[in-house]
Amino acid sequence: MTTALSDFDRWVVRPAPRTAPLLRLICVPYAGGGSAAFQGWSELLPDTVEPWLLRLPGREARFREEPRTDVPVLIKEAATVLGPALDGPYALFGHSLGALIAFELARELRRSHGKEPAHLSVSARSAPHLPLRHAVVHQLPDDLLLEALDQRFNAIPPAIRDDPQMRALYLPVLRADVTLLETYSHTPADSLSCPITAYGGEDDPEFQADELEGWQRHTASAYRLRMFPGGHFFLNQQRDELVTDMTDDLYSAMIP
Repeated sequence: MTTALSDFDRWVVRPAPRTAPLLRLICVPYAGGGSAAFQGWSELLPDTVEPWLLRLPGREARFREEPRTDVPVLIKEAATVLGPALDGPYALFGHSLGALIAFELARELRRSHGKEPAHLSVSARSAPHLPLRHAVVHQLPDDLLLEALDQRFNAIPPAIRDDPQMRALYLPVLRADVTLLETYSHTPADSLSCPITAYGGEDDPEFQADELEGWQRHTASAYRLRMFPGGHFFLNQQRDELVTDMTDDLYSAMIP
């Protein structure tokens, strides 16, 4: 007999529960991604930081659920579950689509629960107030959508193209996530009071340093930019260095 997951366990994967963490780090994956995007992070983070991997509808243990295509709906659902569970300081990290979700989640948790993050780290995504600078593709037929995304990010596995079962499982989530990105509309609000660190890949054709610098507008505190070798998915090749750099920010956030 299968036990139904609680709302919290549907939304959050805890790969390494800590006994008495000083801070929770909520990690939000990129479009089409899941908790595997952060494989190995728990071993690299200090024992004082407990990673919470956000599991979005439509993937992994939630694969039977309809993936969301509206950012405000997704954010409110996630905040409703996360808000009551956050009984101490927390930080957020998001990559690509995950950066936008992390940013909006920080604002929603502030608005609806009075809980602002101690730090926000965003990666491989232009600042939320900047307009899209590429063609909208989320309504393209399947083959053209995959081709457009592969040309842009060089990250569509051949199995997704060649295996009908894999395509049927993966493509609805990917299309929904691209819809989230391409239909997102930024609403101005007070800047976050926490520091923001932006990360980028030096060879990422999508988002260069000048677009990442725009994140500085969204904090009333400190801002920092760090570029790593690699393309849009530099976080895979530079995982250890990225987590080490982020840990320095988290230590600062844990100091009263």
